[in-house]
Amino acid sequence: MNQAGWAIPDLRGLVSYSIQVRKVNGMEKVVEKFLIPEGGHVSRISGNGKIFAYAVDSDGEAPIDYLLRDSDGSGRFTQDFGFDDSYNIPEWISC
Repeated sequence: MNQAGWAIPDLRGLVSYSIQVRKVNGMEKVVEKFLIPEGGHVSRISGNGKIFAYAVDSDGEAPIDYLLRDSDGSGRFTQDFGFDDSYNIPEWISC
């Protein structure tokens, strides 16, 4: 946990190559993947149109390197998850 929040990935100039949409617990979850120059990708994850996480995979191979999550809707991505950690869609997404 980092109360000040970690910097989110800069998506400017990156190419979106995949968008996955599915229902999770009655809400729409969207995962949009962007290619990064190093050969991996960054995923922007939203629920009900609200961005709550970014996942970074620098080499393009599973597993991801890390995931940053906004746990309270403040716009600060204060939670950092490793590749084997599980996470939930935060409750503020359904508001």
